[in-house]
Amino acid sequence: MKISIERNDAYGETEVAVKCRVDVDGKTEKLLAQLRLFCDEAVGLKNGETYKILLSDVFYIDCVDEKIFLYLAEEIYESRKKLYEWERELADTPFVRISKATILNTDQLKSVRPLLSGKLEATLNNGEKQLINRHYVAGFRQKFGI
Repeated sequence: MKISIERNDAYGETEVAVKCRVDVDGKTEKLLAQLRLFCDEAVGLKNGETYKILLSDVFYIDCVDEKIFLYLAEEIYESRKKLYEWERELADTPFVRISKATILNTDQLKSVRPLLSGKLEATLNNGEKQLINRHYVAGFRQKFGI
């Protein structure tokens, strides 16, 4: 992979152009997913106010009492989108469904350990733990690369 940077004060906004073959390799796919995630923003609600949130800052998305919440390192925002909408929108990113009610950002994952029940326990970068249900383990392993 070759990286070139062109700097010029005449440019108003940073533009990233990826030139690749039609049959993209795994590294390029991962790079594209990271770029999408880094540039994409979500809308979160908190205390009656609306905020823009970088998706890369979201640790996981969870459904509680039919409400959707975006969990960051130390903050929680509510979302108007449904969990299935988030899953569809984040399909080509490091986010993966880990249970009926949770979508996890694998980029915020510190470690994973197997449990006797066939589930996995994920420890996030903020120390929080999430269970990966047996039904979602195969998809998680594929997305996380284990």
